[in-house]
Amino acid sequence: MERFLEIYGTLPRAGPGSNDLTRTAYRMMADLPDAPKILDVGCGPGMQTIELLRISNGSVVALDLLPQMIARVQAEAEAAGVSDRLITLEQDMNEMDFPPSSFDVVWCEGSIYLIGFEAGLKKFKPFLKPGGYVAVSEVVWLKPNPPPSEAIEFWKEYPEIDTIAAKLGVIERVGYELVDHFLFPPSAWTEHYYDPMEQRITEKAQEWKGIPEAEAVLEEARNEISVFRRCSEFYGYAFFVMRTPLKS
Repeated sequence: MERFLEIYGTLPRAGPGSNDLTRTAYRMMADLPDAPKILDVGCGPGMQTIELLRISNGSVVALDLLPQMIARVQAEAEAAGVSDRLITLEQDMNEMDFPPSSFDVVWCEGSIYLIGFEAGLKKFKPFLKPGGYVAVSEVVWLKPNPPPSEAIEFWKEYPEIDTIAAKLGVIERVGYELVDHFLFPPSAWTEHYYDPMEQRITEKAQEWKGIPEAEAVLEEARNEISVFRRCSEFYGYAFFVMRTPLKS
């Protein structure tokens, strides 16, 4: 884990995304209070956390299992001058147990796979106020034809990867009302994720030479980038914005 975090834990983001995409998803949420209460689940290093604090004028509870990520988001919030509206919580998302109707928004960029798409949406629902919103980014297959075997092999550890249509079906089945959804552009994978990852690989390659467990981490990172470059027409990330029904 230590070697893994020296690569993945030092990147600007823990997965594909951008501040522009965060803002686009947030703007889809109508009728929010002037200072909404937001839960950011699996916040990672917190780029989206800081952006939410900037654009919402609200408060954010940023939750992550890794203390390194909690430390990073706290430091970033202090540097941005928004730490007075941030609460950090070092916790497994499976163990979240907030009082009912605690939040106006539950936000989850690139991390719902850790609990599962359907299980995560079910988990979030009680925490939301009536009419509250969920914004989730999730990996999806982009084509109906079977993707290349190397893409299937790469994503086999996440069996819930599926088409957008299937994800929309899950959203409806769990009882949310879809607001909208949109795909990430290729730049969302590269600018804050794969480009800095390649730089970290280069920085560590000589230092870690001859250390099997360290070289394995580098090879895993190289393979992830390589699969994306060869197979990105077959998979991508999508943002899904939904809300709970308003009580009559």
